[in-house]
Amino acid sequence: MKTTGIIAEYNPFHKGHAYQLRKAKELTGADYMVIVMSGPFTQRGLPALVDKYTRTKMALENGADLVLELPVPYASGSAEAFAQGAVALLDSLGCIDTLCFGSESGDLKALISYAKLFEEEPEDYKSLLKYHLKQGLPFPAARSRAAEECLHYTDHVCVCSREDADCRQESELLYHPNNILGIEYCRALLSRRSKIRPVTLRRVSSGYHDTAMDTEFASASAIREAILREGLSKSVEAQLPNASFQILKEALKACPPVQVDAFSSILLYRLLTLSREDLASFQDVSPDLAARIENHRFQFTCCSSFADLLKTKELTHSRITRALCHILLDLRQADLDALKADHWPVYLKPLGFRKSAGPLLAAIKGKSASPLLVKAADASSLLSPVPYTLFEKDVLASHIYESAKVCQYHTDLIHEYTRTPIILP
Repeated sequence: MKTTGIIAEYNPFHKGHAYQLRKAKELTGADYMVIVMSGPFTQRGLPALVDKYTRTKMALENGADLVLELPVPYASGSAEAFAQGAVALLDSLGCIDTLCFGSESGDLKALISYAKLFEEEPEDYKSLLKYHLKQGLPFPAARSRAAEECLHYTDHVCVCSREDADCRQESELLYHPNNILGIEYCRALLSRRSKIRPVTLRRVSSGYHDTAMDTEFASASAIREAILREGLSKSVEAQLPNASFQILKEALKACPPVQVDAFSSILLYRLLTLSREDLASFQDVSPDLAARIENHRFQFTCCSSFADLLKTKELTHSRITRALCHILLDLRQADLDALKADHWPVYLKPLGFRKSAGPLLAAIKGKSASPLLVKAADASSLLSPVPYTLFEKDVLASHIYESAKVCQYHTDLIHEYTRTPIILP
């Protein structure tokens, strides 16, 4: 039995995702496809367009055999936390042969070379990184320059390049989000000495941030913007597999898309009740960002405009939205540091599966150190303390997500304990 894992958000599931599933199965010869998917909040710190069970059904209808939830401290975390948590989950299953991911470069050898550099952190690299940070460069830019020099110019750096930033050649590879995640996936596999083999597919057509819809595979960002702007238009329909479009159509008929500003009241309450020291204790909230939040919180009008207000040259918009999400969901840096020190513990929460995946589920039950938590009510008896804490954070995140729907659209508040996995034939 061959099994391939994919790490995704499917926000929403579009034709590019369907292409990845088909190609991954073809390249790896997999009998089963296992998806690790973020829940109600995504890696950019924003709420998913529709709930995790709707997105799970889209994946199952398009070739996935099992969808597992990525715990929210990882799902809403930095590239490192996102990748480490997801790879830890796949590795814990005990039956995953390959991890397939998309990248802008499609060059697995290059991605692995950067992964080894960031994992091993040789003295040359650390010295170069420290130098560029002292020059005032943001961490991503400093890391890119240090890595490029360390990998390609260690023995022949021009004298002027030490002092003249414009003289230095930089790698474009580290400025593309899927490349960065791919490097972190490889790094996580290396750090765990995992037997899972990485495989990358070169991203085709639109880039991650492209907003064009008149292309073979539009980005998820473009599709979300189109849905929020014009609803389920013909251009949106053209970018989704038919099954995904019909599922999304039914979901949005019951409740319109969830948007970040629906959480404004909850977030503002949090910001008004927390001190600067408290704010600095959350994931991705530096002392400088905590000070900016405290100084500007009385200018808060909504989540999106507040993130724009906080943005600086050193603080990217995604970093800020992640930080605000962590404040909203009460995700502390000390807790994440403890998870990292404990080698990124996980638990197994199936959001959905196919009945035909019975042999896969049997293999997981036989080989995984963590139980499959099919019923939320069984969590306290099945999970050890740390995974149970992750479970509680996921339940809270789901309830906060649902509460925004209640306040904005007057839907019923759905308790996570009443939800059961999506099961297809």
